[in-house]
Amino acid sequence: MKNNVIIALVINMSLDDKYFLFTYITILITRIVVYIFNKPSPTIKNFRTHHWMFGLFFTIVLFCISSFYTNIYLLSISTGIFLDEIGFIIIRGKTHEDNYSPKSFMILLFFVFILFLFREAIVKFYLNY
Repeated sequence: MKNNVIIALVINMSLDDKYFLFTYITILITRIVVYIFNKPSPTIKNFRTHHWMFGLFFTIVLFCISSFYTNIYLLSISTGIFLDEIGFIIIRGKTHEDNYSPKSFMILLFFVFILFLFREAIVKFYLNY
């Protein structure tokens, strides 16, 4: 019965609330997976990749093709993958511990709050881009 209530709540959410929810869930899943597996990211010719790069790349691609293909769920996943490491980027982190430092976490929370505030504007911009 509880599952039906949760499903009904999600189905009846506005698209901008779904965007925020799926982005938030993506951040949580990414944080858990990266923390548990704690493996270095792939290196390509002495260049270390990070998952934020893939998230940013796919977010840009989705905005570029939004005139003929829109998928708010793919956008939320790519945004979440990017935002997961936003604190790491800002503090110029080098290690796994930097990504999970209190400073990095506070920056992430700040950006999640900003995302919450601007979720409607982001979705409208994406759908009308």
